[in-house]
Amino acid sequence: MSDAKTNTSALFCASSDSSGDKTSLSGHKKTIRILIADDHEAVRRGLRSALAAAGWEVCADVVNGKDAVEKTAELKPDLIILDISMPVMGGLDAARLIRRANPNAKIVVFTMHESQQIKDEIARIGIQAHAVKSAPMKQLLETIKSVLGPDGPLN
Repeated sequence: MSDAKTNTSALFCASSDSSGDKTSLSGHKKTIRILIADDHEAVRRGLRSALAAAGWEVCADVVNGKDAVEKTAELKPDLIILDISMPVMGGLDAARLIRRANPNAKIVVFTMHESQQIKDEIARIGIQAHAVKSAPMKQLLETIKSVLGPDGPLN
């Protein structure tokens, strides 16, 4: 049984080169590494599956903002997907801490919240984009592609 208040249900993969260089010694592009932070296991599993199908690697999935901040510092993913409403620390507080440590971090908020107040706060923090959970998964994938820019998907 998974406990959403702890880190025990988080899944991690090994960290790859964190130099920021997206090209390996063989000249091939490296896989884009994404961290997911959402307190709902079904959402994390669905995202993991969709991101893998798009050619991206999920380097960690965590259940709260505190773990997202810690794993982002440790693994240095290419992009972070944050839910807003999570236990221990919410996604907006986590985004502030991540941005403070790495102003160039690429963050996408994936949330059920659509209010103008939330959109304004996302912009104030400097989060590149947000997608709503009620939209088709294709919209989130397109949002991620736009945030990644030229480092986008391999396929």
